[in-house]
Amino acid sequence: MKTTSYSLLLILLSLLLISCEEEFLPAESVYKKELVIESYIEKNDASLPVFAILTYTLPFYSSFNIDVINNSYVKNAEVTIFDGQTRYDLPQLCLNDIQEPLRSEIIKNFGYNPDSFKTDLCVYVDLAKTIPVETGKTYELRAITNGDTLYSTTQIPDLIPIDSFWFDKPAGKNKNDTFAQLFCIISDLPNQKDYYRYFTAGQNERLIPNVTSVTDDIFFDGQKFKFTLSEAISRDEDFGDNSGLFKRGDTVQIKWCTIPQSHFDFWNTLETSATRQGPFASYVRIKGNIEGGLGIFGGQNCKNYTLYVPKK
Repeated sequence: MKTTSYSLLLILLSLLLISCEEEFLPAESVYKKELVIESYIEKNDASLPVFAILTYTLPFYSSFNIDVINNSYVKNAEVTIFDGQTRYDLPQLCLNDIQEPLRSEIIKNFGYNPDSFKTDLCVYVDLAKTIPVETGKTYELRAITNGDTLYSTTQIPDLIPIDSFWFDKPAGKNKNDTFAQLFCIISDLPNQKDYYRYFTAGQNERLIPNVTSVTDDIFFDGQKFKFTLSEAISRDEDFGDNSGLFKRGDTVQIKWCTIPQSHFDFWNTLETSATRQGPFASYVRIKGNIEGGLGIFGGQNCKNYTLYVPKK
């Protein structure tokens, strides 16, 4: 009887494992084409102009190539920013319609290499920087295309800068003289929720956000807080012993931003979702702040710092 029970258990376990390997193919009828917008308004001495990228979602079965990406951009939409007094138009700008050397300059301003950038990026942008960006102000985004309207609001919070920086030997086994750990101190404002996001750039590299680029002040509200700031790692980069450390002798860039809660919620849920993989990972719904579509309209108050990593 015991042998029979074990045999039955093995059969059931085999069936369970086979069922776990069954491929899940979502029905195409579930797919609903939606509008997606990504837009930022930033107060910073080195900020990009206010811009918005408007695209359509793609089906699960889509193959990705340059033509598919180029055709996903929504063109000839009416995109505006309202600051409470004046409504500003964001004119459409597609890279393939721009002559050199202006085309390359625009690509560089967005942090990319013009020689390898092949996408016909279409944006709606305040290239002349006519929109005044002010701390404490609320801004309204509106995009209208083919009878659909996207709407959102965001704010520019007070900047809480980094008070001080210093480099030291990294903790643990990596105590060589090639890499260093960055330490920082900030003075968080008391009795209010504050949210932060950061970017870094190694020498001769473009600024990128870390795979976990946001935090709130739940553990240090109102405190003078010391913390380590890791060099940003892109999503296609493998982790190694030196991940998050800065190379000694380099001159690096740090971009530190204070952001509103809606902007924090978007990146916090997106980055959490990106790190959860495998069949048993829990699902995370991305918290956008766009009415009528998907995406983010993010306000941020930022400051850029240039730091030299000492050789010793």
